[in-house]
Amino acid sequence: MQDRLRSLSIPREQRPGAKTGVPRRRWGLLVTLLILVILAAAGYVAWRKLRPGGVAAPFASADGQPIRLLKVTPRNPADADAVLTATGKIVSDHRVQVATKVSGQIMALHFEQGDRVDAGQVLAEIDDEAPRARRDEATANLAQARANLEFQRVNFERITRLHEDRQASDIEYADAQRAFHEAQAQVDAGEAVLAYAAKVLRDCRVTAPIAGVILDRTVEVGDFVAAEGGLGAMANAQVATIADMTKLRVEVDVSELAVSRLRPDLPCVVIPDAYKDRRYHGRVLWIDPGANYAKATVQVKVRIDDPDDYLRVEGAAQVQFLAPSPASATATSPAGLWIPASTCRLAADGRTAHVFVAHAGRLKETAVTLGRREGDNVEVLAGLSAGDEIAVGALDQIKDGQSAPL
Repeated sequence: MQDRLRSLSIPREQRPGAKTGVPRRRWGLLVTLLILVILAAAGYVAWRKLRPGGVAAPFASADGQPIRLLKVTPRNPADADAVLTATGKIVSDHRVQVATKVSGQIMALHFEQGDRVDAGQVLAEIDDEAPRARRDEATANLAQARANLEFQRVNFERITRLHEDRQASDIEYADAQRAFHEAQAQVDAGEAVLAYAAKVLRDCRVTAPIAGVILDRTVEVGDFVAAEGGLGAMANAQVATIADMTKLRVEVDVSELAVSRLRPDLPCVVIPDAYKDRRYHGRVLWIDPGANYAKATVQVKVRIDDPDDYLRVEGAAQVQFLAPSPASATATSPAGLWIPASTCRLAADGRTAHVFVAHAGRLKETAVTLGRREGDNVEVLAGLSAGDEIAVGALDQIKDGQSAPL
């Protein structure tokens, strides 16, 4: 055993202070530097915990809860507590399926899916050779009918004078009158035929009935379209679908148990699934007086007040129904300031409170007027401004005028 212990001992020439190792004086210097570094770090920590005047700032409560500063900022309506949240579908008030009124082959298309179009804009052109020929034929027939009418008018006037002079019989007068009236009727019929032929020719140019965005295009150049639709010869009548993007709404199904929280014109925030970072203002447009018995839901329509190009028809969107604003709030009151209720010392009346506002490195007790309460937050109507910093945590241990935490 003694032999084994001797084998574990460090040879004298390898021990500290040997000529081949580090001098003892250098080891002492390293230890001294290490002690100075530790003392400097401890001094810095003590300095951070002390405020001007040498009084320690109570930045934590007895139970370890930290005291910190919270910056007061106006709350966006999208950040308000929602009384109800539901998901639905974005729908356009005006969605039109554009169809052809005449049959024929598509000769030209002037739109693509996603294009914005104006009312009356030409979308497609259909082969108009046959309608143009019928229009020209109707024009010629009308000219012939008018020429015949002019002849019959002159002849009727001649027979009328002869009949008055007893030189024409009654039957000749009646025959001339009949021929004149028939000529007048032929002119009227010719004008009607010409108007119809011109209408068919105009319908060969398919136009947009409303202004909006092209949702889909169902034809290509060379396709045959039929006014009556159907599957014959692979024909169809629809050319495109247009949606008016200025009038959008979200249709959601709300549980019957929760619909009592809603009312018309209730403010809402719409968040489309396609763009989670975007918010749109809305309001309840319509609450279905009926209900779906099978699903125990009621349909609610929400108008989007500020639609833009980011919204997608038939896309999904989340709707947050917000609590209504109090009628007593004025337009000049800072109704957009909300703070946690834990930052207030509430008064007995529940309408006023005291908060600690950081100013010039000190915490100053300040009276504020409160408004609505939503969950753990309260609305500040007076006493605070956007940008103020207030103390959060352990209010029972904060005193007016004490140092503010960093």
